[in-house]
Amino acid sequence: MRTSTRALVAVALLAGFYLLAAAIVVGLVWLNVELVVNSDRLHGGMVKLWLLSAAIAYPVLRVVFLTRRPRSDHREGLELTREQQPELWARVDRITGATGVRGPAEIRLVSDVNAYVSEETRLLGLVPGPRRLAVGAPLLMGLSEAELDSVLAHEFGHYANNDVRLGALTVAGHSALVHSIATLHHRADQHRAQKAAEIAENNAYRAAKGRRARDEDPGNGGVERVLAKLFTQYAKLYFRVTESVRRQQEFAADRHAAEIAGRDATAAALRRIPVLDAAQGFYLNRYATMGWSVGLLPMPGQFYGGLAHLLADPKRREELGAMGLELPEGESGPYDSHPPIRQRVSAIEALPDSPGLPGLGSELPALGLLRDADRLLAELETLELVPEAAAKRRVDWPDLVHETLLAHAREQAQPILRALTGIGLHGTVEAMLDALEAGRGAEIAAKLPQSEEAARATGRAAREFHRGLLREALESLTVLALTSDRRAHWALSWSRPAALVLPGDAAERLPAALDAAVAADPDTAPLRTLLAESAAPAPAPAAS
Repeated sequence: MRTSTRALVAVALLAGFYLLAAAIVVGLVWLNVELVVNSDRLHGGMVKLWLLSAAIAYPVLRVVFLTRRPRSDHREGLELTREQQPELWARVDRITGATGVRGPAEIRLVSDVNAYVSEETRLLGLVPGPRRLAVGAPLLMGLSEAELDSVLAHEFGHYANNDVRLGALTVAGHSALVHSIATLHHRADQHRAQKAAEIAENNAYRAAKGRRARDEDPGNGGVERVLAKLFTQYAKLYFRVTESVRRQQEFAADRHAAEIAGRDATAAALRRIPVLDAAQGFYLNRYATMGWSVGLLPMPGQFYGGLAHLLADPKRREELGAMGLELPEGESGPYDSHPPIRQRVSAIEALPDSPGLPGLGSELPALGLLRDADRLLAELETLELVPEAAAKRRVDWPDLVHETLLAHAREQAQPILRALTGIGLHGTVEAMLDALEAGRGAEIAAKLPQSEEAARATGRAAREFHRGLLREALESLTVLALTSDRRAHWALSWSRPAALVLPGDAAERLPAALDAAVAADPDTAPLRTLLAESAAPAPAPAAS
């Protein structure tokens, strides 16, 4: 679809939304005028129709034409100036020059696995304005310079096709429809809640008088709900048409990227971006925020920057590389703004081989384009993390892993600690071993949380359930004792879950020592010996 045609479609659909709303109001006015003109007297039906027309026209006028939609001046991310980041700006200037478009006035670093362009246009995109480029830190950490070039060329390809300016038309229509529909649903919910409150108040009054409550339906929200459903149907048509255009724009921008940065680099970047998105989510969930609940965060700059450690791990690289080769199947839905990655990659790989512009195809990590990257990532954290992050204690990665899992070990040991103190003993592993030797295992087990089946068991079955409970509890106490003073530690790994590292051969001996301590005839000597031999501090934890 040509630029002019896309503009006409966007303008027509946007105008159509307001015309639909205006048609509802004008139609109601015309109906009432005709009723007055063709009636020789005023009657009750006429008044009812006036009231109904007002009830329909008022929310349309108020919500669609009179409600001002909120506008945000918030700019996401961290500004990267020309003076501070000349290498990145030179790269952008080279690509915009080759594309033949006006470059951005501003580049911002964001935390998303994304890059996008925007333009502060006026008059629904018809009057151009300053342009802005946003680049995600994960892209810089996970892509080569050549792959980043293709991402930037893709974004500036939208400029070349006037997609960014035309996008303002689409966004304006999208915003108007979504805001109007949401407001109508909100007003309908308010009316329904008000009616339900009136019914409840009336029934409470009837109950106080000794009368039976009425079974009344508060309704679905009245005319606002009906109007919301009507505009929703129009929105579906609008989104089907405009999102179909946007999907074609994505294919065109991909072809432009292949011309500027090369076919292979463009295909490689398309494959890698969804993998980086998955890696970023995994990293934030399993690493960056692992200590949040116990008041810990990684050192400044590492909340986002630590992703580079995960991406550099050989095993993780192998896993992520395999993910990039197995792109998910999928077809575009009518409301999807982007085609499936598999389709985009196939379209690029079907193009003739093109090396791209000379001097752009570097395989160096794209993060090297930033000066003082650690400082920038620390500043990005300050901007984007929630205010509660400021109160967290910052520690290095090995300490973050150890202290977080130590806190979880303390929490896991709480049931046995309560059980021991509940029978008058100290909450230590030595106290539990003394109690087991004294034949108080069943007494301790009775204080531990257990399943209904275990609680009902008697005789030999009860003893087996108790043995399992006692072993698990004793292991919790033993691990807590060894890790609290660093005789053992949890070791950080970027390729697998953190592992508990015990001194010497304790890891091999511990299972048998635990079994012996909770046996029918308890033998606590092996575990006591293991604890005594582990008295010397273990080496400091290190990443593996």
